[in-house]
Amino acid sequence: MSLYYVDPHRMHSRRYRVLEEFGRSRSGQFLARHIVFRVDPWLYRLSGGRYPRVLGGCVTAPLISTGAKSGRPRVCQLAYLHDGTDVVLIASNYAKPHHPGWYFNLKAHPECQLGGQAFMAAEVSDGDEYARLYALAEQVYAGYRDYRARTAQVGRQIPIFRLRPSDPGSANNTVSHPAVTFPVVECVSTGNR
Repeated sequence: MSLYYVDPHRMHSRRYRVLEEFGRSRSGQFLARHIVFRVDPWLYRLSGGRYPRVLGGCVTAPLISTGAKSGRPRVCQLAYLHDGTDVVLIASNYAKPHHPGWYFNLKAHPECQLGGQAFMAAEVSDGDEYARLYALAEQVYAGYRDYRARTAQVGRQIPIFRLRPSDPGSANNTVSHPAVTFPVVECVSTGNR
């Protein structure tokens, strides 16, 4: 499976906008928090990485990180976007007052895989870069605007991670996109968490 390229400047279809609007609704948020996050990894594997993209909604992929305390592999299905060859992850946690678990995993162990490809993660700390990347994320999913407003009320700034390919020079192990080439690393089976 190769990681699908998510261009934040791409125009969204009508179906995408309808799914996005539902995802931002109270019902959509409930469904995402309690059901979809459990089903997404299974459907992603079953479809060979084409789900949920084939439905016309946000693109997700499994993030495999190392547990900050346990040191064990942890898997979490996340939405993402690209900024050139780098992948951008938004640690919104559905606007909850605390950061998601994978945030702490990446802070402790920056080596990770997303969609079966190896990356090194770094939290974005530069204010201008943060603002630019968050604006790109809002182009991909307008719900990030809602999350930012809700987390600001409790004093939490949503972290952003930039994932850089671990081995960008690997010529014989790449996946091509019209503008970008990515390294491919075999995804390790970690079972359910």
